[in-house]
Amino acid sequence: MTLETSMQPFSAPNLRALLLATACAGGSLAGCSSGDAVGRAEFVALGSAPLLFEREFIVGSYATKESEDSFWFSDVPLAQLLAHSEATPLKDAVFLHAQLIWIPKPGLTPLDPAATNLVVRALIVSDGEVGLYGGAGFARGEGEPGKERVEIEVEGGTLTLLEKTAGFNDLLSPAGFSGTFAAGFAPEDAAKWRRALSQFATNAFGKSMWVDARDAGAFSAAMARR
Repeated sequence: MTLETSMQPFSAPNLRALLLATACAGGSLAGCSSGDAVGRAEFVALGSAPLLFEREFIVGSYATKESEDSFWFSDVPLAQLLAHSEATPLKDAVFLHAQLIWIPKPGLTPLDPAATNLVVRALIVSDGEVGLYGGAGFARGEGEPGKERVEIEVEGGTLTLLEKTAGFNDLLSPAGFSGTFAAGFAPEDAAKWRRALSQFATNAFGKSMWVDARDAGAFSAAMARR
């Protein structure tokens, strides 16, 4: 898989696929995903050449913190990421880090998709080249954070390219983002993903790029792009 071959121009069949994915997002995750998928994301390029990039994730975990719930999703196992080296490079993968700042509650918080309660980073590896995207969106959740499996439905998200390696061809930015995801409460696994992806991004770009949502500047910038 390269990003170029996975991107599709909008055509009648692709529009039908996008509409189907949107319809599935409102229903049961188990009824819409194939195999052992724990989530599906749709990235839609919003530039002069509109394109659709869809991805299913096979791994998901989350941890709770005082100011957020931090979710990690990947379409490859952690062992494959940890095995990345010059001898065994990671060729193609998509990783997603979603930080839920507050949970929508009727009568207490906004329920409008134009509101922002989620900060998102997407790390895309395409033919060995790497691109890091960041932005914000609105998420609704099902389940009690910190005690059980939680499902989140993301809508109205926007992403832009933050950093890339020299050979990465950005076909997305700026991009719309939506999806439905499920993750079990697994703080230790979430910590492993955080450390592994932070190191992977740092090695790829030659500097620390895995921005934390608690960084006020990063969160403000993400909201400004909404």
